[in-house]
Amino acid sequence: MLKISSTALGFAAALTLNACSLPAEQPASSAAKPAADVLPDVLRYVDPFIATGGHGHTFPGAVVPFGMVQLSPDNKSKGWDWTSGYHYSDSELLGFSHTHLSGTGVGDLLDILVLPFHGDYAATLKSPAGRPVATYSHADEQASPGYYALNLPAQGISAELTATERVGVHRYQFSQAKDAQLLIDLGYAQNYDKAVMGFIRQVDTHTLVGYRFSTGWAKLQPLYFVARFNQPFQAQLYQDGVAVKGTLLQTEKAAAVLNFADLRQKPLEVAVALSYVSIDGAKKNLAAELPVLDFAAVKQQAAAKWQAQLGRFQVDAATDPQGDTNKTKFYTALYHSYLAPQLFSDVDGRYFGADGAVHQVNQAVHQQNPQMPRYTLFSLWDTFRGLHPLLTITDPGRVDGMMHSLYGFYQEQGLLPTWDLMSNETDVMIGYHAVPVLADAYFKGLTTLSAKQLLDASLASARQSRFGIDLFGKYGYVPSDLDVEAVSKTLEYAFDDHAIARLAEAAGDAKTAAEFTQRAAAWQQLFDKSSGFMRGKKANGEWVSPFNPIYVAHRTTDYTEANAWQYSFFVPHQVDAMIKRYGGDQAFVARLDQMFDMSSHMEGDVSPDITGLIGQYAHGNEPVHHVPYLYALAGEPAKGEARIRFIRDTMYHAKPDGLAGNDDLGQMSAWYVLSSLGFYPVNPVDSGYVRGTPQFQSVTLQLDNGKQLRILARGDRLKPVKRWSLNGVELPISVDYRQLMQGGDLVFEF
Repeated sequence: MLKISSTALGFAAALTLNACSLPAEQPASSAAKPAADVLPDVLRYVDPFIATGGHGHTFPGAVVPFGMVQLSPDNKSKGWDWTSGYHYSDSELLGFSHTHLSGTGVGDLLDILVLPFHGDYAATLKSPAGRPVATYSHADEQASPGYYALNLPAQGISAELTATERVGVHRYQFSQAKDAQLLIDLGYAQNYDKAVMGFIRQVDTHTLVGYRFSTGWAKLQPLYFVARFNQPFQAQLYQDGVAVKGTLLQTEKAAAVLNFADLRQKPLEVAVALSYVSIDGAKKNLAAELPVLDFAAVKQQAAAKWQAQLGRFQVDAATDPQGDTNKTKFYTALYHSYLAPQLFSDVDGRYFGADGAVHQVNQAVHQQNPQMPRYTLFSLWDTFRGLHPLLTITDPGRVDGMMHSLYGFYQEQGLLPTWDLMSNETDVMIGYHAVPVLADAYFKGLTTLSAKQLLDASLASARQSRFGIDLFGKYGYVPSDLDVEAVSKTLEYAFDDHAIARLAEAAGDAKTAAEFTQRAAAWQQLFDKSSGFMRGKKANGEWVSPFNPIYVAHRTTDYTEANAWQYSFFVPHQVDAMIKRYGGDQAFVARLDQMFDMSSHMEGDVSPDITGLIGQYAHGNEPVHHVPYLYALAGEPAKGEARIRFIRDTMYHAKPDGLAGNDDLGQMSAWYVLSSLGFYPVNPVDSGYVRGTPQFQSVTLQLDNGKQLRILARGDRLKPVKRWSLNGVELPISVDYRQLMQGGDLVFEF
């Protein structure tokens, strides 16, 4: 084993921007208290290849729960389905990069590409591919939580990957009597990403340091690294594809080819530590998380972290003929639910802020919890619906750090984030959905932020003059002739304003509470009783005409990635009032039935996001995720339970193309997890979970407070639920968060 040399790394301060000097600390963890070795071995039920095909957009590589590093293989992009850098249909390897997005509809990251190879690198630059490319077979790759391996028999090279929170760790075995080489490519970019500046410096025969600045979906993304090798190398640097002399290089497309000579008897181990702050930050992250370069130990530790994270769930599927398959779907969905938000601060609490400056995690918070990290990757239009409410149950100890991350973004930029990508506001999707996420955490008692702080931040977003928000305030809805996606914006702003009204009440601000209570009812302005749809309305009050409820045009109509069918039920905060407008329970249930039972045909330019169709219900996109649970709130839970079972069975499969749509940083997966447990948060802000139907005979969840929640199914799970109870007390159609967190037995009787 090779220890990290502090002497070899000490030079980095001279190159570092905003070097830090505070002592290193490990990240906080909310993993279940029992040691990993006494938990059930659940990792065999996780298949990281699920959702790497089709439209799933996930990656199969090595990562630990909520980790900064996602070390995974990359293919050459062939379109939208390659946004994660990898697609299961492919067989061409460009290398292994250290940052990836899971399930997003837009591609970015893929930083610091590493490729093992033999041969003449310069010659490959003149090839049709323009770079070295290896072909592989899926028979030669394997993946499990925290680990990925690929054999390249034609080159006689095997690769293995694992990770800590902030360090990617590689192991390569070269079996041919040729010079073993590694390409370190900082100019490599795909999808929306573009390298702006790369810097590489060889410190000694075992160490490289550098940085990569890029732009793309994230307009400003600095990333620093320290790479340490257990074998000595000779380095050849390349400036925009041209070999140059020396040990230091700064250029737009920087690369290095490291030659290790004959390594047939010596496995090559590599540690690449990341930091979004500085080279010195990467050095400290390496020293704290990997003081000794030992691949086998890191692999074991990564598996133990996943075992602790996933093993808090114990699933009994012994009586289920599809038990192992359903457990694979369940535990893999859990796995995908724990990839984001991701760690963004260094071990000393420093991070790259939304204002482009380096910050320290809030000092007042840091004094209470020195290990509270900064997080990034908040796909809030997707994840406010199910992922964040899931994390409040499974990871309440992490929630406050995530909430302070959202609030910190507001402090640095003046607005809460809409879609936070590496501290960049991408302004992707609609709504100001950080608000319901913050409100949910507040009302569940999971954040140290006050109602007044959250209200002030929320009002800044709700009183913008962009995205039709000013129009919403002026007209009481967003007029279709003045802004695009007007119906969807009106409905989602109304829901977010319900959260603001509740925060205002908690803060003692009656005037603001009254204002936003009125705004929360804005959906009623767009409900056309004659058609039964939420319809666009012009500024003069006239309905938009002609109107076709199955018409779609991507991001150019009154609806966001949807049609009128898919958005007309989005009133999660005032379901009773919505049902009344439809004519009561019976009429409303008939309308739901019509949606599910009608033809799936749509007209216009159908967005690739609209997938997983059951009639006009589109499970592959998020606006309808709560809809099956509306049956229960309209007095027909059995119909909803049948829909839920059908969605679980047909929209989720244990295979690479097994997801009905983009996973969207875990929202699709979170829906499956919650719906397998037997409940779902139709209105996340009000802390309730509406009854569905459980997938398994028994699930035991180890809660962070030391208690256990046992979810038990008694009877035939294919039949309607007759009643459910918690610790012997029968429940109404929903259960409150605090009731669940008291633990005990949640029993479904069929």
